Amino acid sequence: MSKRLYISADIEGIAGVVSGEHMSPAGFEYQQAREWYTAEVNAACEAAFNNGIDEIVMSDSHGNGQSLLIDKLPENVQLVRSWPRPLCMMEGVQEGDFVGAMLIGYHAGASDLRGALRHTLHGGAITEVRLNGQIASETVISAATAAQFGVPTIMVAGDDAYIEHAQSVLPNVEGVTTKWAVSLTSARMLMPKAAQKLVAEGVANALSRLDDFKVQPLPENIVLEVVCMQRKAAELLDYLPNVERTDAYTIKFIGKDMVEVAKFLQFLLASGSLTPQ
Repeated sequence: MSKRLYISADIEGIAGVVSGEHMSPAGFEYQQAREWYTAEVNAACEAAFNNGIDEIVMSDSHGNGQSLLIDKLPENVQLVRSWPRPLCMMEGVQEGDFVGAMLIGYHAGASDLRGALRHTLHGGAITEVRLNGQIASETVISAATAAQFGVPTIMVAGDDAYIEHAQSVLPNVEGVTTKWAVSLTSARMLMPKAAQKLVAEGVANALSRLDDFKVQPLPENIVLEVVCMQRKAAELLDYLPNVERTDAYTIKFIGKDMVEVAKFLQFLLASGSLTPQ
């Protein structure tokens, strides 16, 4: 039976990436950032294949979902691109059995005090997300989505503030530090090739101790709270019959599982309801 690995990749935690100039096609170093992004993900893939993995399903979870350079990825990778997707940053994790999930290039959450390029899902529209009362970064959301399908999150990579956060919410996870946050838009970083070597080592370490990782059971109902930057967004979303406005900026949605929660979050992100005119 083939061994399969799931990877969700984002760009903010990649070595070299540090400002808005790396985030979108308008930035002067965006194309270079795509190269660093793809190379770091490739390092993870190659290490996985060298350590018993036969197939990888991957989500390009940054920006327009088309930032990874697809022609440079290994042939035995299946890549989820573009939006919308029912499972947001974890689309594809429902497609069969995986030994684990890895989060490459992730970052700290919107309400964290430290972390380069920290935000949660939409940096221009969301102040904080909570799941069952717990502040939920993209890592918390992604790990819970993987857990919904019985997949443990086994390895993460990003800046030092991110790794500290990830290991506080996923105590046993393998962590790889690619840079050290100085401010929201500054970091002291490893050179990309050095970071790629560390990512490869982290992948090998995680795969060597798969028995250490267990999936945390999820509650029967999941309470999602989203703190909007715009008061009008919370006001309009309260018009929906399954949404409750709990204060001027916060909405609450209760899903029966992480699939419903992920679909609702994707609706918020793709519909423009968080940034009403």
